Amino acid sequence: MGQYGEFTKADYYYIKRALSLARKGVGYVNPNPPVGAVIVKGGEIIGSGYHRAYGQYHAERIAIMDAKSNGADLRGATMYVTLEPCDHYGKTPPCTDAIIEAGISKVIIATRDPNPVSGDGITKLRNAGIDVQIGLMEEEAKDIMRFFIKSVTKKIPYVTLKYAATLDGKIADLEGNSKWITNNMKNIVHKLRHEHMAILVGANTILKDNPYLNTRVSGNTKYLNPIKVVLDREGRILKLKNLHDLNIFKTVDNHGFGKVILFTSSKDKFCLKVSEDKLQIIHSEEITPEFVLETLHNLKINSLLVEGGSEIFSQFLDFADEIYAFYALKVLGKGLYVFSCISNSLEDSGKQFKDFEISKLNVSQDKKEFMVVIKRCSLEL
Repeated sequence: MGQYGEFTKADYYYIKRALSLARKGVGYVNPNPPVGAVIVKGGEIIGSGYHRAYGQYHAERIAIMDAKSNGADLRGATMYVTLEPCDHYGKTPPCTDAIIEAGISKVIIATRDPNPVSGDGITKLRNAGIDVQIGLMEEEAKDIMRFFIKSVTKKIPYVTLKYAATLDGKIADLEGNSKWITNNMKNIVHKLRHEHMAILVGANTILKDNPYLNTRVSGNTKYLNPIKVVLDREGRILKLKNLHDLNIFKTVDNHGFGKVILFTSSKDKFCLKVSEDKLQIIHSEEITPEFVLETLHNLKINSLLVEGGSEIFSQFLDFADEIYAFYALKVLGKGLYVFSCISNSLEDSGKQFKDFEISKLNVSQDKKEFMVVIKRCSLEL
């Protein structure tokens, strides 16, 4: 074997192009995985595509359609795709059929599909006489589709904690005011909201800040609004007379993006002034992180961005797959700590992060804020 093992330098180049295409679908295709595909013949790319939106054609079919629209002959071509082609009828026909019908002779796949519903696409392609190779840049492909893989294999959503704090670890003052601690990295925050299917906060955040919890970016980028999940054990929000005036209900679009799911233990009967297409209430005597995550998975939500406050951060820390920590070069002194509801000894608290590693560090342009991304390294994808 050469420098690149069973794969060539050209193989790496084309699969990188496919991975780059797959990233374009992140946030738009949930709960499906983001996938990219490139078709090569005679050393040239003759077609490419990616899964653009849930319910639309998959990357393989888009790439084939792209090649045909350019008048290319696909017979004998090689397809590079970031995920095993599906072999089942869902919202779209099997991608394996399209590949076989096109006359493609070789398929190089980054990673297998862990979802048994998708069928055995590799076997079908091989039985059709197509040369199939697997495992090229597999870890990179899995990272792009980590929401999908975690949801399929663990039966709970991928969980990301996101908080903004002062340099001394405060997320709010003693009155609970928490707005505008960090301002210069808002685009990253809104991109995170777009990428995740749902965003979770506690009742205190809603009552104190009245946030929109939507995505707002400059330019022509159209980000999707996440589903808003609110933990309101005592039903305090539902008791509001002006419930319909809360900002979380003002950003629900006609497709259901931005809908509110509210968990409560309250047995009171509420006179709601919000329509069912904007609000779903889930009653449970005990609202634990396990119950919330299992319920959201059953609702086909594959990823959850936890935004606060302190009690919520403390409860979901053990379930976090990633942590986005934004810090401002400010010192608040007295105030509320990020994980103030966790009471451990120094030795025990250190164990909380034994499976994490810092994967990214960004500094704002004015150098007054910085962001640390911590990722769970023991997560099996």
